[in-house]
Amino acid sequence: MIYDLVIIGAGPAGITAAIYASRKRMDTLVISKDIGGQAALSGDVENYTGYQFITGPELALKFEEHL
Repeated sequence: MIYDLVIIGAGPAGITAAIYASRKRMDTLVISKDIGGQAALSGDVENYTGYQFITGPELALKFEEHL
């Protein structure tokens, strides 16, 4: 299959790119062994846009739900 966009990595930047590509109706492939990147491995994440405090695994779950 041919894709308009291939994104390597599903950390915050990769997820954001995939969401915006989807909004533009681009055929997109995200390649990653997990969702969330380094944030998923973090215990506590403070001051991430939209959240004053959230744990890394919770943030990764939010990424997956949004994607």
